[in-house]
Amino acid sequence: MKQSRDKQKTRRPMSARLDVVQPFTGREVYAQRSCRFKNLWMIALMAGMINGQTEGTGQDPIEALFEYNRDIRAAELALEAAAEKVRTAGVLPDPKVEAVSFVEPVQTANGPMESQLMLGQKFPLWGKLRRQRQVSRERVEIARMNLEHKKVVAVFQLHRGWENYLKVTSSLQILDDYRQELESFRSIALTQYSTGTGLTQHPILKLHIEISLVESQINTLQSSLEEVENSLQALFDGHFSPDIFGDRRTTMPPVGTGESWLSLARQAHPLYLKARHELQIAVLERELATRQNYPDLMAGLTYTAIGTGDLKSGDDALGFKVGLNLPLWLGRNKARVKAARLMAGSREEALEAVWNRIEAQVRSTWKDWAESEETFVLYDQQLLQESAQMLASAFAAYETGKISFLDVLDSERMVVRVRLEYQAVEARRHIAGAKLLRDSGLFRWEEESQNED
Repeated sequence: MKQSRDKQKTRRPMSARLDVVQPFTGREVYAQRSCRFKNLWMIALMAGMINGQTEGTGQDPIEALFEYNRDIRAAELALEAAAEKVRTAGVLPDPKVEAVSFVEPVQTANGPMESQLMLGQKFPLWGKLRRQRQVSRERVEIARMNLEHKKVVAVFQLHRGWENYLKVTSSLQILDDYRQELESFRSIALTQYSTGTGLTQHPILKLHIEISLVESQINTLQSSLEEVENSLQALFDGHFSPDIFGDRRTTMPPVGTGESWLSLARQAHPLYLKARHELQIAVLERELATRQNYPDLMAGLTYTAIGTGDLKSGDDALGFKVGLNLPLWLGRNKARVKAARLMAGSREEALEAVWNRIEAQVRSTWKDWAESEETFVLYDQQLLQESAQMLASAFAAYETGKISFLDVLDSERMVVRVRLEYQAVEARRHIAGAKLLRDSGLFRWEEESQNED
């Protein structure tokens, strides 16, 4: 952008190409000026069409974002960790081995008992292990929903940053062209005043003030551009380049209806699906808490080593043992079940609260998007053309002496304002579409459409 502006500054001023003997009055001056403005106008329109239609040749920006974004990579590792934990859940507890060695042999009818080795294993009953495995699998799905939510948020930030990038760069080009035009006007005004054709310096001062205001706007936009670039670099961990988009704008999904978007949100929104999995975990844990009040089976082996003594010694003894654990502490058991039941009720309320927030966001965003579409159509099909016609009429009126030069300058200022606002409206329109995707839990409309098909 800076190099293009430096190149434009080397162009010959308009005053060198126009007839300076009769500035601001000749038909040739008006024709050349009007033709040049129309050419710039057509270039701007063609640039907008190219931005909307050109296919990029580089990597898919969303796939590049998933590759470089640190938050997404962290969520992917968390998902892998949760998947590994499934292998550790719902398995039998570790067996217990006990060894007893007597200080003095214990004399029994079978002989002196010197040592004893015991092996025991607990076998949880009543479907406890199965529910533990189900809880672990639900936690994997929660980790997956966290990853999807990170992707949805990151893609929205990407779309918003890119649209702001296009808006700022286009606005800088418009203001730079406008500044070049004002410089040309000032050269003509200075020539007019020096030759005595102009009676006062008022047009010169007016142009000087206008150029200063434009330069101030350019400086502000350059700061905004740097801020946008920094945010995009942060998203891509320093790997962002405008070439990733290939001059494409972000995809605009169909408007549809508010109810259709709500239906998509209920099916795909990661936060809503996460809340459902959390509720399922609470239900399973409530069932587990109830079943922990039931005894579990305990079984094992015992090996007794018999030594030699005065009496006749027998052989070493091998035995089996079976037992049950007894959850006798009734107060603890009731409190555990009650806590699990209350947690399940809390998760039910949380699920409804999540959906209420999603529903409010989707309805509000869809309404904003519909309004942005109407505003865009107004600018695209009416205001742009009317402002161009207004400027042409202003030059025609100035040529016949019906209005002053300052009126022409005001007309051109209004045209530039309309063009800048058009860039802002188009960016808001695309950002509103991206926000609707985000609030519905989607990050790529084409993917969702293919899934539905």
